[in-house]
Amino acid sequence: MTDEVEQEASSDSDEESVPELTIEERKEALKKARWNVFMYLGVAALLFAFALYPFMSMSMDVDEGIGSTDKAITVWGLPIAGEDFTDIPVDVEIIVQSIPTDVSSIEIFMIENSKGCDATDGSIEDTRTLLQKDESEHPNQYHIIEDPVESQTYDVEMSVDPGIYCMQVVVNSEAGGGSFGGINVQANVDIYPTQLPLAIFAVMCLLMSGFAFIGAQKHGKFVKDLVEPKAEPSIEETVLAQTSESRITAGPSGPPTGPSGPPTGPSGPPTGPSGPPVAGPTSPPAQQDAEPVAEPEPVAEVEEPVAAAPSEDVYEDQGDGWYFRKFPDGTYDQQVYVIEEGAYVPYVDPDA
Repeated sequence: MTDEVEQEASSDSDEESVPELTIEERKEALKKARWNVFMYLGVAALLFAFALYPFMSMSMDVDEGIGSTDKAITVWGLPIAGEDFTDIPVDVEIIVQSIPTDVSSIEIFMIENSKGCDATDGSIEDTRTLLQKDESEHPNQYHIIEDPVESQTYDVEMSVDPGIYCMQVVVNSEAGGGSFGGINVQANVDIYPTQLPLAIFAVMCLLMSGFAFIGAQKHGKFVKDLVEPKAEPSIEETVLAQTSESRITAGPSGPPTGPSGPPTGPSGPPTGPSGPPVAGPTSPPAQQDAEPVAEPEPVAEVEEPVAAAPSEDVYEDQGDGWYFRKFPDGTYDQQVYVIEEGAYVPYVDPDA
């Protein structure tokens, strides 16, 4: 318990120790974040451009009378052996301007040898044989052009590991020999040793640009809130908002219970006169010849008027939008009604 209290106290003190940035400081931070976005984007664009540029280029011409040419090349890069994504791309452009009619193919070799093209122990010839039979550990160091045509250009893509190579371009005839007179074949070689490292750094710059953009958006939001405060709502909008919130917060607790029965009527008919009418005279009149007095007619009891039953159903308001339906005979419907689109409809519980 004591440790939790100490942690809360330390977190509160840390929050209090962080100073609030002023509007000027916010603007300065926003400006720096925007500059960082453009800076990282520019650096990434430059790195991608340099990654596409060959830092090693050379040209080779096939000698007349021999039908082949070779040149030692040193390729540098990540020292990872085998065919993988770290291999150095090599683009070879073969320009065939003129060749003898008996030429059957043109072969391009990238033979790795620590002595370059000066090895005399037969290792270069052995490697050439393995490449031709597709038995080499790195098959992307060999390519053959079948039946080359004059005035044509052939693009060859290869990939090699870092090391010292002897590159050879060999023109083969059908008979296996020939004078190779009038041959004119040129090979332009472009090597991209920095493509992978520069691409990695370019991707990192893009990520940094993304983080800088997020920071710029955050500072921009704070500056906008400070510089352009929101307009205060009018009195009418405030009252309507408070009323809506109170209604939403309160909400109906549920439909009211229906009436247990019709309202109680009078306990019985109205009471009549408390006794019989007053007795008449005890003796007849003095003159017998006089006309008899007509007895008064009994007064008919006046019944209280009964209210006529309504001809239509009556919906009694119970408050909060609930209504009870009263039939013309005075009985009540046990169903609760609400008003929807100007009509009384039975209430349906949405959770039912």
